[in-house]
Amino acid sequence: MKIIRILTITILATHQVKGQSDTIVNLAQVEIMAERLATPFSASSRSIQLLTRREISQLPAMQVAELLSYVPGLDIRQRGPQGVQADLSIRGGSFDQSLVLINGIKLSDPQTGHHLLNLVLQPEQIERIEILRGPGTRIYGPNAFSGTVNLIARNPDKKELAGTLSLGQFGLRRGDVTLSMPIGNWKQSISVGRSAGDGYRFNTDFKQQNYLYQSSWKSGDATWRTLAGYNDKAFGANGFYANENAKDQYEETRTLMGAVSMQLDKKWGQLNAQAYHRQHRDIYLFLRQNPAFYRNEHHTRVSAAEANLQFRNPWGKGAVGAELRREEIVSNNLGNHTRNHIGLYLEQRFTLGRWLLTPGIFHHYMSDYGLKLYPGMDLSFHLKAGPSFFANVARSFRVPTYTDLFYVGPANHGNPDLLPESAWTWELGGRWLGKRWQGAASFFQRDASRIIEWVRNAPQSKWRPENYLGVNTRGFEASLTFAPEGRWLSSMQVNLAWLNMDPNLPPGFQSRYLLENLTFQSSVLLYLRLPGEISLTPAFRLFRRASQEAPVFLLDAQVSRPLGKSLTIFLVASNLFDAVYREIGTVPMPGRWLRGGLRFRL
Repeated sequence: MKIIRILTITILATHQVKGQSDTIVNLAQVEIMAERLATPFSASSRSIQLLTRREISQLPAMQVAELLSYVPGLDIRQRGPQGVQADLSIRGGSFDQSLVLINGIKLSDPQTGHHLLNLVLQPEQIERIEILRGPGTRIYGPNAFSGTVNLIARNPDKKELAGTLSLGQFGLRRGDVTLSMPIGNWKQSISVGRSAGDGYRFNTDFKQQNYLYQSSWKSGDATWRTLAGYNDKAFGANGFYANENAKDQYEETRTLMGAVSMQLDKKWGQLNAQAYHRQHRDIYLFLRQNPAFYRNEHHTRVSAAEANLQFRNPWGKGAVGAELRREEIVSNNLGNHTRNHIGLYLEQRFTLGRWLLTPGIFHHYMSDYGLKLYPGMDLSFHLKAGPSFFANVARSFRVPTYTDLFYVGPANHGNPDLLPESAWTWELGGRWLGKRWQGAASFFQRDASRIIEWVRNAPQSKWRPENYLGVNTRGFEASLTFAPEGRWLSSMQVNLAWLNMDPNLPPGFQSRYLLENLTFQSSVLLYLRLPGEISLTPAFRLFRRASQEAPVFLLDAQVSRPLGKSLTIFLVASNLFDAVYREIGTVPMPGRWLRGGLRFRL
């Protein structure tokens, strides 16, 4: 494209050089929000990885799903790129076994986990991303079965107008703008974003728009926060759901959410409380040109309130809290249903010299399934400088979605007799946080029972979800980051993950999702400083799925250069080697895709 050639020439035609810090961002004291007890990253007893603001801006990614694809242990299964439709899998779990949050606000949808990444914010509005690998039921309740992703929204404390304008192949055009208007102790910002594309093959065009408002106000010992957002998507869904020959499918989704939270800091501890509401609308057409042929329309509403009290005591630090949650659906296919959740939890962190011991339990009552208890325990050992070691064990669960229970279609049929999934997970790991070197590694085993999987025993049969006796999963993850004192290399990150799953399928049955999991993934990310203020981030990825014989190798890259103090020009390239691959089902992913544009901050 002509615009891409112009951007490339502009970036490379440089002369000035400015020094940049080559030290790894200090993560040790970052307070992890994906925990009930306020915990510095260095003291965490779980397998947690952070994507910082620097990484978010420099990685060759323009959507949250693309960012997460570089994290070991996370599997992004896209049917439609550019944030159109993607499923999140953590440690081999299904898309219904992962939980995504914004500032600790749960985004789970009772209809299906396919909507988990229908987000009201874009990478430009994110300060950092916290990835908790492993069960989070003791912290967040249902659906935090295999892991949790918490997006921390960025709310600048100074007046500014910032945004991104970009164009790319396949008719891609995108624009995002954020206006920040702090007044004294009251910080607020509003963001608007739109994107559209003609599609990389027949019936994959899309339109998307986002609106986000957030504010924070500090009064004495209390900090009040509000957040409101809206996401609207419409896209062609060639081969997305029914089968590869269903080329005329179409879908529209709309997500509306709002939240109010309060944090009170006292000498004795901290009180956090929040209330939130999320609405989602999903319209699916089997034939885009003939909506009356087959149409599904689903409306879901989730309302919840939570309170979390942290208090110091003679043994260390404790936490107690409660959650009330109501889920509703109105659907022409799934019917009209309501269910209520009540959650109570208790944790105590014992400080024993260099040892931290944190037992806890989550009591969960659900109107459909009654009362269950989900315990867990974390243990960590911290040296004075450098390494720490941790171990944890926890029980997790996931309740069936309304799609699992009640869906009826030409190729699928739900099962109203399904029971909640359950699992025990054990993990051992270690972490090193140094000035030049940072690293982490962990080994886990998850023994799950009553796993819900869509199966069939003949090609002409309908897919139907069933509870299986057990699925055993073992895995290893490691990440190493190095920031040398060299002139060209700012930092380098190497990631590795290995996974082995034993689904124990009955003889003669086909599985729809279980065998799509990654068995191996690795990535190498290089953050380079070139002459003329050019920043270059090549990202190499190698992965293999259980359903594939050969691994896939991908190379993505971003190159950027500032133009004065307020503008940055950039070029992002995905799949530079034009590899042929898929991430789920039979949906082929795009080949080489170039996009470029401007970032501004005034």
